[in-house]
Amino acid sequence: MATNDSVEYIDSFLPENPLQQPFKNAWTYMLNNYTKYQIATWGSLLVHELSYFLICLPGFIFQFIPYMQKYKIQQDKPETWERQWKCFKALMFNHFFIQFPLILGTYYFTEYFNIPYDWESMPRCCYSCDLLWLSAIHYCV
Repeated sequence: MATNDSVEYIDSFLPENPLQQPFKNAWTYMLNNYTKYQIATWGSLLVHELSYFLICLPGFIFQFIPYMQKYKIQQDKPETWERQWKCFKALMFNHFFIQFPLILGTYYFTEYFNIPYDWESMPRCCYSCDLLWLSAIHYCV
């Protein structure tokens, strides 16, 4: 695989990333203990769910803080635990019956385009490819 000379050139001007070695060690450990399929499917699902719920947690909590009620868009619809539970069930259905099958496609996407998983040969654009895949599929659905 050809290296991207422009990325390497730009990197020569940047300071060394102190987090690169710990991430490299964690990535190597992951590759030694799990298959590509497990990483692409279950790993992606785990990262997707954790990041989604951690990002949404402040907004969820703010709904029940009286001071924050003045910023509520739908003032005529009070928040209740029953409505939250209904929303949560719909969200779980969406995540596991619509988005998870799309996440399963990540493995086949990387295999089809022969995108390597090892740290040294993985292209730097790999995250962009994954993001493009998920964004395109979300847009199409």
